[in-house]
Amino acid sequence: MRRAALLAAAALPLALAACPLPQPLAEVARTADGGAVSTPIILPETALPADTVVLVSPDCVSDPQFVLSATVEDLDTDESVDARWFVDWQPDKPGLLEDDPVPASGDPSDPRRAIPPVPFAPYTSGKPPASAMHVVEVVISNRFLPTSNTTQPFQRAAEPPFLTQSYRWVFQYAAGGRCQ
Repeated sequence: MRRAALLAAAALPLALAACPLPQPLAEVARTADGGAVSTPIILPETALPADTVVLVSPDCVSDPQFVLSATVEDLDTDESVDARWFVDWQPDKPGLLEDDPVPASGDPSDPRRAIPPVPFAPYTSGKPPASAMHVVEVVISNRFLPTSNTTQPFQRAAEPPFLTQSYRWVFQYAAGGRCQ
C-alpha cells in the first residue's frame, strides 16, 4: 500500500507536466482609472509575406516591391492601437518608414484588426550589392511615446507601463529570389 502511494506521488508531477495550463494574456494597469488593459499582439500566422526571410532576386526586370501586412488581436476593441514600421533600425538612425493607426474591425466582438499594408522596395534604380540585406519590422502598441521625442529609441518605445510587440522580415538578395 505504501509503495503504491509513493508511486502515485512520484507520478503526479509527471502527469501535471504533460497537461499545459492556460496562460493569461499580458495586462497592464491603466494609470488614469486603475483598470487593466490587454496588450495587443501580432498574429504571426497572418503575416505576409509568410516567410520571415525573403529572398530577393538581384535581377528583377523592374524594381522589386513587396506588400507587408499582418493582423493584430486586441481584446479591448475600443482602445487605439498604432503600428510603426522601421527599415534597418539603429539607435542613431531610426529608419521610420510608416506610423499608422490600426483601426478596430467595427464589430465589438471581433478582436482582430488588420494592420494597414505597407509597400516595401528593397532596392530601386539598379541592382543591389551582392551581400546587401534589409530588416523591416512592424512594432505595435496601444500607447507609444510620441514620435516628436528626439531620443531615437523612443520611437519604438511605449509609454510606461504599456508594452510593444514586433514582427520582422529579413530581405536578402540571392539568385533565384523573388521580385514581389
